[in-house]
Amino acid sequence: MVAKIKQSDPIYSILVKISIILFILFTGWLIFDHFINRPPEIRYYLTANTAFKDKRYDTSLESYLKAFSYNQSDVYVIEGIARSYMELNDFNNSKKYFDLAINTDQEFAPAYANLGVLYDRNKDYANAIKFYEIALQIDQELSKGMHWIDRLLYDVREKPPTIKDRLYYLKNQMLMPEYERILSIDEINEEQINYEK
Repeated sequence: MVAKIKQSDPIYSILVKISIILFILFTGWLIFDHFINRPPEIRYYLTANTAFKDKRYDTSLESYLKAFSYNQSDVYVIEGIARSYMELNDFNNSKKYFDLAINTDQEFAPAYANLGVLYDRNKDYANAIKFYEIALQIDQELSKGMHWIDRLLYDVREKPPTIKDRLYYLKNQMLMPEYERILSIDEINEEQINYEK
């Protein structure tokens, strides 16, 4: 009975055709707006993020710098530049851009956390402790570390140490006599992640 109504009702076939046309138009508009009509700074920023996740830090730095040329006040781009320089072992440029990120947005906790990581990697533990503490004061969520979904996306099988874990460890080591301190273990240091929001 229902099939008979669908075949004989002309309004039904018109509505089906209108629905299909609207679906195609909407899908086309979404594709255009999302991929083709995207501002260049967004394209460069997303390209940089992908390159960074793939550990192609030269490419990520180049793309972040292109995005930065369009918008010098985007704290995410600035912090991406700093993280790229950090992974390329360029301490001075990395610090310069972390400072710029902090000056741009003083409440952006990942910049403080990553500046702490930078100081930690350069064995300046007093500054590492200072910036880890500031980051955790601003955003307690950083103490939880990497979310399981991010670990899945980044293929991180073991839960890496958090800045809270590292802060606790450094503070305990600083209480020991200097000759007993073990502040840096290369295998553990390599597991320290960059913080991204």
